[in-house]
Amino acid sequence: MDLLAKEGTIQKTDGGFLVRVRGKSYVKDLPGVECENPRAQEERRVYRKLFTKKRIYMAGEYDRAVQEILRGTDVIVLGMNGYSDLSPEKCALWGVRPGAYEQACIGILKMLHKTLNAKFKDIDIRFADGASAATGGGVDWAIIQAARDLNCQHLGHSCPKFMFYVLDDEDPVYVAETQVDYANAFIDSLDILVAANGRMQAFRHDIMAVFEKLKYLIPVNVLKSLSTNGGMPAMDSNGNIEDAVATYEQRVHLIGQRIIQSSADPYSDLVANICNEAVGIVRPLLSPVRAYGNIAS
Repeated sequence: MDLLAKEGTIQKTDGGFLVRVRGKSYVKDLPGVECENPRAQEERRVYRKLFTKKRIYMAGEYDRAVQEILRGTDVIVLGMNGYSDLSPEKCALWGVRPGAYEQACIGILKMLHKTLNAKFKDIDIRFADGASAATGGGVDWAIIQAARDLNCQHLGHSCPKFMFYVLDDEDPVYVAETQVDYANAFIDSLDILVAANGRMQAFRHDIMAVFEKLKYLIPVNVLKSLSTNGGMPAMDSNGNIEDAVATYEQRVHLIGQRIIQSSADPYSDLVANICNEAVGIVRPLLSPVRAYGNIAS
């Protein structure tokens, strides 16, 4: 296998951590990306990005990363997946204002944090995210913004070819060797996954979380709650998944689904349902004193 072309590579150097990939021209305009051989044919061009500030845990250091960032007494780790980027054209097509999806995701995470803290005294909420915030939008950007606003610890998860979408800041990130390893690590890190739409990668995460990792899943059709025209179809004309949560809705009856669809304020009702479900999920995960004997007033 041509690792540099398929997965990319990362290595520690004297100057920091260097990620490299070959033939992925779509990364060339991302922040901090350089081409090593611009005169070569496109498929032979190697793109690189040097991280000098980022706190990076390499493959083989996953347990240390989780122990240092995501573990503690009565810690609950929330994760969210969904769309990595929504272009203005897609927003117009799906009847959603640009930026609304990201802000809605932030709102959900903040309300979850507020509700759980109001219900359980001194609970420690932390976040797992996909780290890809370089485009200034998408679900990973939303999680990171929520974590910063709430002053919560969070651990990013990535792989070499996705590190081109990661900003060189001081936020910690675990970098798995491959995309599959990255997906596994992300799910392993969290307690509750909020599935906020997304395409095939998000769909695979959802299935993995429930049936392979035995994690708690809350599917949330954020786009539909925001859309003025019903949002996007579950699948395109070729049968490819366009909306992971809409696909669930077509095949699994979600409690409260009909109520939300007929609501005058679907987003508000959606958030209330999410928070109510989260409280029930979290209680048995906490120590008995916090779950039953130390309820926040």
